[in-house]
Amino acid sequence: MNISLDCIPCIVSNFLKLLKTGVLPDNAREPAMRHLLAFLSKADYQQSPPVLGREIHRMIRQELNNPDPYLEIKDKYNRMILDMYSDLEKMVITAEDPFDIAMRLAIAGNVIDFGSQYQLDVLETINRVINAHIAIDDSQKLKEDLKSAKSLLYIGDNCGEIVLDKLFIKHIKVANIYFAVRSGPVINDITIDDALMVGMDKIAKIITTGDNTPGAVWESTSNEFKQVFNEADVIISKGQGNLEGLIDVPGNIYFLFVSKCDLIARRVGAIKGDFIVKHGSTSIE
Repeated sequence: MNISLDCIPCIVSNFLKLLKTGVLPDNAREPAMRHLLAFLSKADYQQSPPVLGREIHRMIRQELNNPDPYLEIKDKYNRMILDMYSDLEKMVITAEDPFDIAMRLAIAGNVIDFGSQYQLDVLETINRVINAHIAIDDSQKLKEDLKSAKSLLYIGDNCGEIVLDKLFIKHIKVANIYFAVRSGPVINDITIDDALMVGMDKIAKIITTGDNTPGAVWESTSNEFKQVFNEADVIISKGQGNLEGLIDVPGNIYFLFVSKCDLIARRVGAIKGDFIVKHGSTSIE
């Protein structure tokens, strides 16, 4: 999926929002913004938004001389959701349909995204999603496909969210489960360290996309990732960044996310803020 001109003001707005969080000191903010604008004036727009995001956040790390400027906030959200885990697990176990509730919680976790202009309150969303309408709902097909699947590739997205992914995966009865993370830090996307911190390695085999792009972009993923992807009976892709990188890749793939921009929402036939479970084979135009 290529960058649209509509993405440019959103990128600038997101960057401004990041600057206001204090990720850069005051005296570095204006030079960083000028650097970004100069970069955008020369960038190749025939690439996906996550690829552009990778370059922007590489620039931030260089400006800060810090390989992981979001480390503290990632840790905060992982611990915050881990503290809620027992209560959330009880909610799932006692539900009439544990699979449905666990899936809904995993979707709700997708609001924890510091690369998106569209932000929702995590706790409010968790409470709301339990009974919320899923605007595009291919979850019954997903459930049926998982019943006969021998292997599942679950492509993760953000910190905090990964804890809810773990809860969902615990209620998926597939013999071989792979969980994909980024190969290095970028924004608050999950890495191997985050997967180990929340105990994901106890229920799935951890692999990386082979890249630190904030989204699994097929062209830059590793051969190992591609092999697991191609051999998996079912693929679950979490988040908008992964969708942007994989939306045109064939496979039995399900996109689970909260739509965070009008462009993506229109592409899948939804509106911004919708909860979505969309099978890749259903029309995405």
